[in-house]
Amino acid sequence: MISLPGSGSELFNARALLLGANRLRLFHWHRGRLSDSGLIEANARARADFKAYLAARPAGPVYLLADVAEEEFRPETVPHARGADRKALIRRKQARLFGPGARVYAERQGREPGGRRAERLLFMALSGRSVIEPWVELLRAQKVPLKGVLSVPALLQSLLRRLPDIAPHALLLSLQSVSGWRQSFFANGQLKASRLGPPAGPGAPPAALLLAEIEQFRRYLASLRLMPEGQPLDVYVLADEALQRALEQAPGRPPDLRLHDLDLGRLERQRALRPQPGPPCCDQLLLQQLFRTRPANRYASAAERRYARLATARRAIHAGAVLLLLGGLIHSGLNVINGLGYRQAAAEFAGQAGRYRAAEEQAQPLLPETGAPPGAIRAVVASAARLRQARATPREALALLGGALERFPDIRPLTITWAHDPGMDAPAAADADGASADGPRYRQSLKLEARIEPFAGDYRAAILRVREFARALRALAPVRAVEIEALPLDLSPEAVLQGQGGGPAGAAPFALKALLGAD
Repeated sequence: MISLPGSGSELFNARALLLGANRLRLFHWHRGRLSDSGLIEANARARADFKAYLAARPAGPVYLLADVAEEEFRPETVPHARGADRKALIRRKQARLFGPGARVYAERQGREPGGRRAERLLFMALSGRSVIEPWVELLRAQKVPLKGVLSVPALLQSLLRRLPDIAPHALLLSLQSVSGWRQSFFANGQLKASRLGPPAGPGAPPAALLLAEIEQFRRYLASLRLMPEGQPLDVYVLADEALQRALEQAPGRPPDLRLHDLDLGRLERQRALRPQPGPPCCDQLLLQQLFRTRPANRYASAAERRYARLATARRAIHAGAVLLLLGGLIHSGLNVINGLGYRQAAAEFAGQAGRYRAAEEQAQPLLPETGAPPGAIRAVVASAARLRQARATPREALALLGGALERFPDIRPLTITWAHDPGMDAPAAADADGASADGPRYRQSLKLEARIEPFAGDYRAAILRVREFARALRALAPVRAVEIEALPLDLSPEAVLQGQGGGPAGAAPFALKALLGAD
């Protein structure tokens, strides 16, 4: 029966199924610690036990990590495209390479040099449906969130990038308990090809067999032009020191084959993993890398990952609810604190009002009798304050008028009348310069009665002179409107013209009114 210690539905709980063609191991990750159920034969009884285990513990996401020989790798070059065109191009390429039904993933590995900008892709496909499908169907039937279907070469690539001093062209030799020896070739940290070799078992050291497998894989790499011609191959052995010595001492080892020991035991101790008895398998190292990095899905379909997406949405909703609750609590706490502050301020204001009332009651007998109610006194005080604020003098208006008269020396003022009225309206007379019935309201008015002197009897010139003077006043900035109230000669239809032509010249009196200062 499959069981794991502490494999409930707690937070930060995750599981992974390491699956080979005939064997499997179930790993559990809880609060940074890794545990596993041991090696299990992948048969009908194991599937029944796994189904019972999932029924008892349905919570917690599951990764399916496959290590099978049916994984293919095809490097291809596709034309440069974007968006939907690129996706359609990749789908056509996948169908041509692997046919229908295969689980395919395309990894981008840069662009071709030159001006075409063609894209380099590595197509990876899992075609062993009979190995993977039964376990995926079990997970879906029990509504267990499947985070993704991955493969061991992808995790080896992630692990290799964390190791120092790796050659640009490296062959990584690793042993998995569920499958056997795997050779994975990397160029500049990118996976190019991987091949599952013979299984590990008791008996004679597999050094000679492994060297033969490495040499055969090397010829395959050379046929694909993945390995530079004439360059030695750097082989990194992810195992123990005994295998490293056996490979170095094996007869017939090519001289251009350079071996590097990665010392699996030392890597496990650095990552606080407990050493396992038996062959030097890197299962724990790979699974710890899986749980720490949480790589994206590669081979699972959208329908198979439905419950994982639902679990993610549920966690997001729960997190949002918690944040809303915390925000409400914080807001309520701030409101309580503000309410206490307002309550204290209200008490202080009430005390001040009481003291002011007491002082008023004490001062009331000392005040003289005025015969007026307090409200009338307050109105008088307010009116006096408004009068002080709105007071005005004719100084500015007279200064403006004087400046204008300096430019018209033939105009002699007779009387000047200044008035200040906040409710004064702008005139709408026909002779007003710039005035309108809907115009603004003005504060000051200045009425000028004057005459043109000397006057030779030319009324037309006198009228033009008066209008010119009115326009000069209107051009000054504080002046808003100028109304001509009387001209030297009354031109209205009601006026009666009388006198003698050619007589002696008289005076040319006129009157105008200027409005200043907008309200």
